[in-house]
Amino acid sequence: MNGTQSLTVSELNEYARRLLAGDPILRNLEVTGEISGYKHHYSGHRYFYLKDASARVQCVMFRQYAMGLEFAPEDGMKVTLTASASIFPRDGTFQLYVTAMRQSGLGDLYARFERLKAKLMAEGLFDPARKRPIPMLPRKIGIATSETGAAIRDMIRVARRRDPNVGILVAPCAVQGASAAPEIVRAIRRLNENGECDVLLVGRGGGSIEDLWAFNEEVVARAIAESRIPVISCVGHEVDFTIADFVADLRAPTPSAAAELAVPVLSELSASLDGARSRLAQALLRGQEVRWAEFRRLTASPAVSAPVRTLLEGRAVRLEQVSTRLGAAMERRMERDRHRLELAGGLLRSLNPENVVSRGYAIVERAGKILTHAADANPGEALDIRLPDGTIRATAEEVKVKEHGKEKADV
Repeated sequence: MNGTQSLTVSELNEYARRLLAGDPILRNLEVTGEISGYKHHYSGHRYFYLKDASARVQCVMFRQYAMGLEFAPEDGMKVTLTASASIFPRDGTFQLYVTAMRQSGLGDLYARFERLKAKLMAEGLFDPARKRPIPMLPRKIGIATSETGAAIRDMIRVARRRDPNVGILVAPCAVQGASAAPEIVRAIRRLNENGECDVLLVGRGGGSIEDLWAFNEEVVARAIAESRIPVISCVGHEVDFTIADFVADLRAPTPSAAAELAVPVLSELSASLDGARSRLAQALLRGQEVRWAEFRRLTASPAVSAPVRTLLEGRAVRLEQVSTRLGAAMERRMERDRHRLELAGGLLRSLNPENVVSRGYAIVERAGKILTHAADANPGEALDIRLPDGTIRATAEEVKVKEHGKEKADV
């Protein structure tokens, strides 16, 4: 056995912890860096990373120390920590146990955020006067986000629950990393070029300032400002703010909330219209009763001669008959219109592409546009095949086009 001592994992982690605890430098040190992934736990403890250009270290600040903070830490801030370095024995994780924190100037990302915010504000891109109203009843909504994240599933689920007939067009794009900003810009422009959407939802789920940074890029802000279609931004959680939020026509605190803001509940809207129609009919009836009462009071006045009273009463009878017939005609017209509306709604539902898909068919799209002919596709192109429970990304290996009853292959 060459004399090497065998340790359990627990013994190894505990031994390493004691070594670190015995080091005079690591017992009490100051470290300067930028906050990333900051989380304020409900227990009062704070968890985050401290990073520089090439490395990061995990940190925890327990509640009793966090209570002494004189500022609200957030991602991107540059801070100096007073801490001890140790290993969490259960996980073997090296981390800093922070006892004090002070600001050490703005972090690089935070400074970039503030510079761009000031620049675009000076240009008027945040001006409330340039923001457009969100359509009350959109026929189709466009979504620019990742096709694999939880955000897209949440938005589609909420929109479908509120209005099963609303159309949804997704322009998939990266929402994190170096390629994210240009992809978001292309997605917004594709949805504008398509021209079928009444409102756009642009965003992603929560994350650190680095994860959300694409929505702080100037090119994304300008693409939102240039959009001909109103834009609802929905980046991160409720506490997260990005440049995209300031430029958009409306900011939603979460992706799910964006779907709620964009799509009204169809049943509630119908009930509201029925209520308004009922109140209007009651108001007309009350007004008519008041005017008839006034008419009868005037005709009963001694100042009105008998011949004039007889003439007025005859005309009143005819007017009441006409009013009754008009009311009945209005009811018949409203019933016909209601029936026509129900028929049109049924026709729209039958033509809804989502309902076609649910009957066992598939919809093939290229770059967000539906293909209606095989000849429109080219070998090697990326295609999206939409099915009832999701979308399949595929590549066209061969295209066969029918010519006079025969197939012609294009490879």
